[in-house]
Amino acid sequence: MAERYVRPPLHATEPSSRRAAIWRFRLGFAVVVLAILVGIFFLYRWLTGSPGEGSPSVAPAPPAPPAATRFV
Repeated sequence: MAERYVRPPLHATEPSSRRAAIWRFRLGFAVVVLAILVGIFFLYRWLTGSPGEGSPSVAPAPPAPPAATRFV
């Protein structure tokens, strides 16, 4: 039975910095929280049925009736 030789890597890599890992976590966490907030916003708009423009309970005033004219 032949030996199975595994060649070691040609160059070593330094471990990534702890500070960079912390900032990557913070950035990822901020993206997740922002996505949740945007989702809650759209869920609220969908549940209330409001497009976000004006007041849904106040209708615009109807147009004025034409002026009465008298033909003599």
